[in-house]
Amino acid sequence: KISGVPPAKALAFSHAHGMQTFATVSNFGKSGFVAGIAESIVNNPAHSARAVQEMLRVVTTYGYSGVNVDFEAVPHRDRAAFSAFIQAVAAAMRPAGYLTVLSAPAELEDNPNDSWTGAFDFAALAPNVDIFQLMTYDENGPWGPPGPVAGLDWVEPCVQYAVSVVPANKISLGIPAYGYDWNLTRKTGLQVYWKTIPTLIAKMGAVPQWDAVSASPYFSYTAPNGTSHIVWYENAQSIPLKSALTVNYNLAGVSVFALGFEDQNFWNAITAGF
Repeated sequence: KISGVPPAKALAFSHAHGMQTFATVSNFGKSGFVAGIAESIVNNPAHSARAVQEMLRVVTTYGYSGVNVDFEAVPHRDRAAFSAFIQAVAAAMRPAGYLTVLSAPAELEDNPNDSWTGAFDFAALAPNVDIFQLMTYDENGPWGPPGPVAGLDWVEPCVQYAVSVVPANKISLGIPAYGYDWNLTRKTGLQVYWKTIPTLIAKMGAVPQWDAVSASPYFSYTAPNGTSHIVWYENAQSIPLKSALTVNYNLAGVSVFALGFEDQNFWNAITAGF
């Protein structure tokens, strides 16, 4: 069963302006993506059929253009079952005039045994997906050592692999509207929004640096409590280099995570790359 509340104002605005909307359905639990939810759905025929019908009910009831399946942390052993599930979703959506969007983790190559990306068989999924939302972000995060969130030297090879197995005009390039702040002293980290980063730089008196290899900005600072930090983020220089890949590889466009993290300068940077 799908739970959630549709954003009434956003839907009304979108419909009034002729914009497409998609109901995002995920296996997100109280504190993150739950592998067991996805596993139960794709491996149990009754659960799978119920999930598909629930998706169709939601898009029909609220006037969405289709569904965006965002299942993450799917066990790699469920690769074939996951592909079959997406096929079932598309088989229900297309005859009713709805689209199927799939959020897929970025990868440099197909590795069926990879714990995070192994369940995503791009070649098998592509025929049943109308928009392939490629999540080309979180190259690095607080769970590991500091580094670019979406370095160009990582994003472009991910695109090159994706277009080798998925029609380019189906691919939407994921672009982050955020960075990560690593607390090196405490070995923790947190997400920082695009729109709040200039204030953080000014408040801490930080001096932005540029990493030429990844085409990514970063800066370091010492917090008032004495802890040492490093922040990798995006700016008006790094974003156009990524959005330009949509032109270079004839992609469908871009998708952003997430609305509300950004300001007008972000959109100016996106369109500069077009």
